[in-house]
Amino acid sequence: MSKPRPIANLIPALTKDILGRKGLLFGKMLSAWRDIAGEDIAANTVPLELKYAKKLDKKSQAVLHLAVRSAFALELSYQKSLLIERLNVFFGYPAIKDIKIVQQTNITANKKPAPLKNRPLTLPEEQALDKMVAHIQENDLQIALKNLGKAITSRKS
Repeated sequence: MSKPRPIANLIPALTKDILGRKGLLFGKMLSAWRDIAGEDIAANTVPLELKYAKKLDKKSQAVLHLAVRSAFALELSYQKSLLIERLNVFFGYPAIKDIKIVQQTNITANKKPAPLKNRPLTLPEEQALDKMVAHIQENDLQIALKNLGKAITSRKS
């Protein structure tokens, strides 16, 4: 009788014939996309596929087809070489030679937006919030309004 094994350990053996070695690279890249690309790029892009030359050898490099939110495409074009470098560091060898940008508007429909960074409130801002909610008698409502005020104020530029 064999011991239970994680499904993740079985996937490479099951998909090797279908995807081949190159498909496993794509899967590894997908699972680590946010770490490779960074929050901003990952929030605006989705890797579609790795395209290799017809003649595969050990030195083949791929072109990454990347779906990009239309409004972000120009910004990504400026960061393309940096992203290629990050991908090649992730793979451990120069696996990616180029990135083809495919503009799509609906790619971020299922993604959560990157969380906004909050800054700490200054003492005068804290005091102003306390003064605004001081006249509210109900404690729970006062706390909720003060927290709302902190959230709004901390996001202002």
